[in-house]
Amino acid sequence: MGSARLREVDALRSFALGGILMVNIWYFADAFTLAGEISPNHRSAADLAVRFTVAALFEAKFYLLFSFLFGYSFDLQWRAAIAATASPVQRIQRRLAALFVLGLLHGLVLFFGDILLTYALMGLILLATHSLRTSTAVITGSALIGGIGSLILAVGLFIAGAGAGAPSAAIAVNSGALTQSPSSVFAANADNFLENVAGVVFVQGPLSLGMFYLGLAAARARLLERPLSTRILTTTAATCLPVGLAAGVFQAYLTTYGSGDRFSVLAFGISTLTAPLQTAGYVSLLLLLFRTAAGARLCGLLAPAGRMALTNYLLQSVIMALVFTAYGLRLSDGLPASAVAGIAVVIFAAQLILSRLLLARIRIGPAEWLLRSITYGRRSTRAPGS
Repeated sequence: MGSARLREVDALRSFALGGILMVNIWYFADAFTLAGEISPNHRSAADLAVRFTVAALFEAKFYLLFSFLFGYSFDLQWRAAIAATASPVQRIQRRLAALFVLGLLHGLVLFFGDILLTYALMGLILLATHSLRTSTAVITGSALIGGIGSLILAVGLFIAGAGAGAPSAAIAVNSGALTQSPSSVFAANADNFLENVAGVVFVQGPLSLGMFYLGLAAARARLLERPLSTRILTTTAATCLPVGLAAGVFQAYLTTYGSGDRFSVLAFGISTLTAPLQTAGYVSLLLLLFRTAAGARLCGLLAPAGRMALTNYLLQSVIMALVFTAYGLRLSDGLPASAVAGIAVVIFAAQLILSRLLLARIRIGPAEWLLRSITYGRRSTRAPGS
């Protein structure tokens, strides 16, 4: 892969990382988010407008891109192992085992919404089925997303028709637990992680796996290793983005201005089926932008954070825990929505700067160094096909 193409992939990964941060921060800042609700202390018109915007533009869009790039990287790592006359299966098995351990620790201690453990488990399925034909990978990935999305939509329609249930008392308790003491934060986080891990694996897991397959197929076609035509990118953006945005606005309206308890599952179903279109539109616009002078500078700004995405993903959780929970400043449920969104922007901007400064001194981030050392079975300062 050429250096220019590799930089664009890193920039896309960084873009996904920023979007994931904007979604994850609400689980720290507002514990009611876990139940699809918004804290009653922050339901002013301004608060709701911010939450509506975040839901419409960010929710469920960026982890799809992250998952797609995980599948894409899987093929790059496979090719790199073959080129080095090493066993790709053994390398990837070690990599997935390391991700599993990191995900377990991250989920128990910092953020119950961890995705690394799910990636490790779904990655095993991808490894076991990596020999699928490219066309079969596309069909399988699309079927997983469409099937799970349709099922969630059907359940959501049933719940919406049945009416809203009573708010969960557990959520109110958890809201206080985040600011009581470090031990209560750990206990609440561990409880939520263990209670929700099955749901994450069996719902978000297949969705991630579906994007893995699509990323794998794209990598085999060298989709991001050669410049896509302007016509293809423009057509994709013009076709996918309006549909995805319209669905995103409807989903956001249901969760922000409707009854979250009643419509959260329905909104999730709508998002699952349509978010890939919005994500494809975002990516197409961004790749087009990278071809301009200003876009090339933006690509250069984003790329370093994408090169150390694992470090930045874990660091985001550390910072959010220190800001919002009793691990640090105890600001959970204490800030208006605009301030929370602003903190997310500041965190990501700081990561862009720090990543650039750090990678001017070392070749890879600390978490990447650990993961690659385990993957390659030795101390590593660099590795091809990341």
